[in-house]
Amino acid sequence: MKALTPEQVEFYKDQGYLIIEDFLPRDELQRLLGALDRLVDEKARGMEKDGDGFNLQRTGNETDGNFMSGGNLVQPGLLRKIQSITKHSPEFAAFAESDKMLDVVEDLIGPDIYYHSSKLMFKPARHGTPKPWHQDYAYWASLKPEQVTCWIALDDATLENGCMQLIPGSHKWGLQKHEKQELQVLPEKLPLDRVKVAQMKAGSLLAFHVLTFHYSDANRSDKGRRALIVDYDPNCRPLRKGEPGDRLLRVAGRKPTPEEAEAAALEPAAN
Repeated sequence: MKALTPEQVEFYKDQGYLIIEDFLPRDELQRLLGALDRLVDEKARGMEKDGDGFNLQRTGNETDGNFMSGGNLVQPGLLRKIQSITKHSPEFAAFAESDKMLDVVEDLIGPDIYYHSSKLMFKPARHGTPKPWHQDYAYWASLKPEQVTCWIALDDATLENGCMQLIPGSHKWGLQKHEKQELQVLPEKLPLDRVKVAQMKAGSLLAFHVLTFHYSDANRSDKGRRALIVDYDPNCRPLRKGEPGDRLLRVAGRKPTPEEAEAAALEPAAN
């Protein structure tokens, strides 16, 4: 183990998630928040239309899940998400590829690690919409279900502002049928009496399996809730025409050579 105890790894394997409190020291958290504030000020001030991975907050409801595109714009420049945050911010890219992060990921998924995806999620005060119950694997079902998601609280995440909620052990159920525009499983089909409410202090880390059911409620508070999400995979996705391959971050528990990284990015598509 490079970062976790055997007990933590066993808990993750059994429950499908793991919380590490105070993962980020305050100075590193403030550095990332400063980089985020500068990025938002530069790219999203007065923004009225989604573009280049920047998605604005829209109205919507949990049942229809229409807040991605069908809802009304709340106000210019009020963000819901920055997709591929590591592409837009060198500070977040460096953090996602840091030994601090990768040591935890390696303990959970093994010594070969590829960057899969990243995003910065916002739940604006009084306007942040719910994210329905779902498994991330519903979006990536053509891949092996071995990814881990690392969710880092950049603000205190509370029940009032829409913290994460999970169903322990649900990663053992396999992929369930998802429906509606915003891929989801209706709450009446799930054992909600087993839910773990993951209230976390800013700087804490939640890691969860790609098949673990999770949900976040609306932000009904006067404080925004921001979170960094980075997904890692022990396998390289087949290369699609016109798209770059996944970045190889570690091989056999070490940083890859330039030649190894280049070869991984050229992994051919499966037949």
